[in-house]
Amino acid sequence: MESPALFFRDGANFVATSFTCGPWNPEQTDGSSALALIAHCVDDVRTLAPMSMARFTVDLQRPVPVGRPLTITTDVSREGKKLQVVDATLWADDVACVRATVLRLREADFADSPVIPPGTTDDVPTRRITPPAESVHLRTLRPRDNGAIVAADLLFARRSDSQASATWIRLTTPVIAGEPIRPAARMAYAFDFVSLVGMSIDSSVVTMINPDVSAHILRPAVGEWVALVGETRVAAGFGRGVSYAEACDELGVFAVLTASQLVEPR
Repeated sequence: MESPALFFRDGANFVATSFTCGPWNPEQTDGSSALALIAHCVDDVRTLAPMSMARFTVDLQRPVPVGRPLTITTDVSREGKKLQVVDATLWADDVACVRATVLRLREADFADSPVIPPGTTDDVPTRRITPPAESVHLRTLRPRDNGAIVAADLLFARRSDSQASATWIRLTTPVIAGEPIRPAARMAYAFDFVSLVGMSIDSSVVTMINPDVSAHILRPAVGEWVALVGETRVAAGFGRGVSYAEACDELGVFAVLTASQLVEPR
């Protein structure tokens, strides 16, 4: 029986399990698993000072296969004591499937500084959505025995400010077998769910594919649950869309996310 993990190590490689299967093709991973694996590996890149992710930009160039050896390469393209830029690539059979650029910034505590200005808002979007205990689990709507539906708790939340929905995500399966879930990987796993946030589509008549994901991260997330509160806009005349959301935890917004959409009728 397969171990409960998104990936397992095979020497210097990784192999995706059925817990990564995407909704479109059981032989290909979903984007969230690929993002989590990249974030896990970038976390191993040393910095000159304590740093964490401030921007995580990913181009999903080709499908990532399930059950075949995968390789992650990382290269530091900019190094300093205040920031670092890491270029990471996920490879399958010497073909680049996913490319990421990760900006990491130094961590510092200026809470007592009189000159650091507050932001323009202290809004907490999770106060406008139903909490996890009152939200609808995706398993009750779309039962499956593999992929994100079993790797994570995915919940549809109701919103008080619009007719759109929000999403709660909690990764419950290790990213790599036998290793704890790292905070950076837990955040990155949730980022891909910005795609189609606040929207539902009939996949039998239309396809909406996101070829990228980008996150600007204010601070590391707190706790296991991540809520995505946002919207999806579509320009039908161009066959394009864009999804954007605020990623929130119990303290408030910790990141802002965007994803492009390629929209086509079937």
